[in-house]
Amino acid sequence: MSKNLDQFLIAIVAIILFLPFQTIHLFDWDEINFAEAAREMLVTGDYLRIVIDYQPFWEKPPLFIWLQAISMSLFGVNEFAARLPNLVCGVATLLVLYNVGNKLFNRNFGLIWVMAYAGCFLPQLYFMSGIIDPVFNLFIFLAIYYLHKSFMHGLVAKWVSVSGLFIGLAILTKGPVALLIYGLTAIVLYMIKKDKVGTSFSQVIRQGFIFISVVVTVSFLYYGVELIKNGTWFFEEFFNYQIRLLSSGEASHGQPFYYHFVVLLLGCLPASIIMLGAFKRFSNDDENQRAFKQLMIILLIVVLLIFSSVTTKIVHYSSLCYFPITFLAAYYLYQVSFKRAAWSKVISVMVLVFTTIFSLGLMALAVVIMQKDNIAELVQDQFAAANFAADVSVTVFDLIPGLIYLLSAVVGIYLITKQRSRVGIPIMFLGICLAINLSYKTFVPKIELITQRAAIEFYEELQGVDCYVQVLGFKSYAHLFYTKKTIVTNENSRDKEWLLTGDIDKPVYFVCKNVDVDLYRGKYPIEELGSKNGFVFFRRLPN
Repeated sequence: MSKNLDQFLIAIVAIILFLPFQTIHLFDWDEINFAEAAREMLVTGDYLRIVIDYQPFWEKPPLFIWLQAISMSLFGVNEFAARLPNLVCGVATLLVLYNVGNKLFNRNFGLIWVMAYAGCFLPQLYFMSGIIDPVFNLFIFLAIYYLHKSFMHGLVAKWVSVSGLFIGLAILTKGPVALLIYGLTAIVLYMIKKDKVGTSFSQVIRQGFIFISVVVTVSFLYYGVELIKNGTWFFEEFFNYQIRLLSSGEASHGQPFYYHFVVLLLGCLPASIIMLGAFKRFSNDDENQRAFKQLMIILLIVVLLIFSSVTTKIVHYSSLCYFPITFLAAYYLYQVSFKRAAWSKVISVMVLVFTTIFSLGLMALAVVIMQKDNIAELVQDQFAAANFAADVSVTVFDLIPGLIYLLSAVVGIYLITKQRSRVGIPIMFLGICLAINLSYKTFVPKIELITQRAAIEFYEELQGVDCYVQVLGFKSYAHLFYTKKTIVTNENSRDKEWLLTGDIDKPVYFVCKNVDVDLYRGKYPIEELGSKNGFVFFRRLPN
């Protein structure tokens, strides 16, 4: 089969996997806040300053938000448009993996790597989301790949420049953490390879200057213009926010040191187990292959150490690790497939144990939703218990994704142990890939219905109504996006106390959680409209 046909089939399958076949509301916070920033760009016509609720937003640079704004201008302000950039990124990522694997090894390796990546839960899930990280990770991976090429060719300026281009784009996507990851990886690589690079220290300095020049030039497209136009305010707030992320549990995301190890172990099954077989040297590798494998191990360690050390820990912070994890898994499977390495029985047992646990978790999720009324009686949290009152249906067919997941792992591992890995690998990864995709399309709409849909449907009913909408007692961006809030004309409307007690000029609608309702019910001149699934709705009319 030709390389072009391979790429065509990969792209088609990726589109089928990642294309939404139903509308699922964006999730608060991480999906909605970026989509809201993109929507407000279209409303204001200002594409250089990011705003949320029409106030400056300094937490992220604009590149991903620009992509969402372009998508919304083409397809409307909706969930599909907000998630489309990651769908495109997913297709691009799988094609990049195929081509890099093909260049480093051959076509077979490229295909195994693609299957290993798509056959993991979190990597596939993120391509169907509206968060920044898939685009950010792809840029960094490409920069790391061209770093490898530059080292293998004696720090050729061309590859150094391309590497700098992608880091510049990564900085425009999520900020200077891209340079931190890249810089630490490059330093460790140089310390290991300095005797083999074949270049003088002065040449390293020159190439470093070229790299930084390209990074600064690309970054200037936004940061420079922002500095010239609005002064240093953005930079001060942006870097203060980055420091808070590093030094405190920002937004209640403080977790233990081992948090990301657990996330990657479960979220990247079975690759996270299979990769353990790659941590030894195989004599049949050429220098290029050994060097890239070493670079992937360095990248994995650097990312894990950085994000395990900071106080704020969120699932997607370690998502760049998906690249080295799946590479190492593909590497070991490739060696086994071509009789260059023996398959480990220990890995077989570990894969079967953890995939069984994961598949039982998927099936348990269906059972939990089936028994939600009984479980609600046992839940002590009043809001969570009310969430379970949502009208959601589950049948025995919702157990199928978990069964497919388990069956694919068992059959795949069995065939690999019987030295039929060229059949076992596709069965395992493609079967798990299908199970993950079915799980997403089966359970995510139900989870969204249980956790937030009641509030979002309330906001949608207020689209086009001349009123104020505010949440009480919790942080949210959903009311901004789903009411399609217009430009603020009365600054008093930003003051919750004014909305609750002041001389308002139009109706105000409030949403709070049932656990906080006693803070507002009967204490303010507001009319209770009703409640649903843990959310309580109020209205206040002007005099």
